[in-house]
Amino acid sequence: MNIRSASLLLSTALLFTACTQNKAGLMELSRQNTAIVNGTAALPQDLVTASTVALIAEFEGQPYSFCTGTLISEDLILTASHCLEYTEKASDVSIFFGATLPTQMSDARILKVANFERHSGYEMIYDDSGDPVTAINDVAVIRLSEKAPTEKVVTSILAPETELKAGQSLLLAGYGLIDDVKGVRAQGLYFTSVPLAKVWDTILVTDQGRSGACSGDSGGPAFLETANGLVVAGVTRGPHDKATDCHSYGEYTYASKHKQFILDSAKKLGAQPPQFVDLK
Repeated sequence: MNIRSASLLLSTALLFTACTQNKAGLMELSRQNTAIVNGTAALPQDLVTASTVALIAEFEGQPYSFCTGTLISEDLILTASHCLEYTEKASDVSIFFGATLPTQMSDARILKVANFERHSGYEMIYDDSGDPVTAINDVAVIRLSEKAPTEKVVTSILAPETELKAGQSLLLAGYGLIDDVKGVRAQGLYFTSVPLAKVWDTILVTDQGRSGACSGDSGGPAFLETANGLVVAGVTRGPHDKATDCHSYGEYTYASKHKQFILDSAKKLGAQPPQFVDLK
């Protein structure tokens, strides 16, 4: 990957705090490899570690985590469309499994990508002043070039017929900033729980008053914790209502609203399709 392509890929990690940084600041943070703010460090044996992955780009010979994703079948990763917006080819991205981020591209926990599919209807929505308000269809899937390690836990996706209600707890996980004020990047996977504030058409909105997702967590999971394990409800997208920090309201693409895209893309990519479960 050339340096320009890598820089563009890494800049996608900054969507959650883009409103608070100038252009120079964005590029500086992207080069720092901009997790979950006020979260808990995941351990290798945690279910969230087995289910959550980092999207890796090689930049100046080193691996950088620029977005997050979720393992939804033995060879399929769910993430955000904007994370792959500047990806020129599948080899530009790798997938990392683990609690602590790699320091060398030779790390055996990094797997190659065979191909990916972005939602063709992905679109950023701006207000009259040109400020980003939200995005629709912000979902994508990535097929691994080989099956995920056998010990990894494949998560299912919430079925469309399951009704979500405000106040339910969502478990967020990601490899992004752990302090958005000081710009402190994570060295590994973090997670936290936040309440669902509302369901806004095809988007879930969470209240991130104390803790929540931030730059680098884009594409990562918003899980429901169930008796049968973790179930994906949302895909981390960005701030809600033009929030200027990571302590307000966050948006998550409602995964089950894109069931057909996910299933069609899995078939197109030749990947194992994910399971959708109804929690009624």
